[in-house]
Amino acid sequence: MQQPLIGISGSMDLEETRFSILRFYTQAIHASGGVPVMLSPDMDDADVDACLSRMDGLLLAGGNDISPALFDQAPVEGLGDVNPLRDQAEMRLLNWAIAHLLPVLGICRGVQMMNVALGGTLYQDLPSQYRTPNDCPPMQHVQRQPGQYTSHTVCIDESSPLGQMIGRKEIWVNSFHHQAAQNVKQPAHACAWAPDGVIESIYLPDHPFFVGVQWHPERMFATDEPSKALFDGLIAAACTRKKTTDA
Repeated sequence: MQQPLIGISGSMDLEETRFSILRFYTQAIHASGGVPVMLSPDMDDADVDACLSRMDGLLLAGGNDISPALFDQAPVEGLGDVNPLRDQAEMRLLNWAIAHLLPVLGICRGVQMMNVALGGTLYQDLPSQYRTPNDCPPMQHVQRQPGQYTSHTVCIDESSPLGQMIGRKEIWVNSFHHQAAQNVKQPAHACAWAPDGVIESIYLPDHPFFVGVQWHPERMFATDEPSKALFDGLIAAACTRKKTTDA
């Protein structure tokens, strides 16, 4: 069987003139047995159907903030740069993936987009909006060290797809975000949390593979087994889909 094709939605500059993918993502896909394919943000619904019908999996990469217009909120002062073209493109990709059961891994911004696509909302700016159960400010979620290093733990629901892939109830992760899932609406479920209660992962039941994480496993892939397990899970699901579609 040929290697599965994994479409990747990458970053776009503020002028909407160029888009790119960090090599961390493509290297992790390659090392896990997949073939990365850059997806253009300019695709309409017909383009998305033509493209994703040829893909075996989808990866939503990290990037800038998500517009609160997607979940019917006005911007708060702490909102960062947003890119409506990318937001709209990834909503089309996610809607197709949900409807056609295409395996999806979302990373950082990716898990936030997954939550919004499933009807959830986001904290636009954790430092100004989020309070822990004890009404204290949240912990540092934008670490001051390179991405190959970890900065805090996450607690994982062992019965979730994430827990089954990783095989641990707690792992150390890196952290580079100031937005996060706020309300997670069914059928989606939260399945990992930072020590201050911030949601760090969601998944969609009754889907072959629809998992998003708030941290950056691609940055730790070379040395971290849980990070490798995430990409292995995506590629395994993509291979299963490929066998079915190629039959």
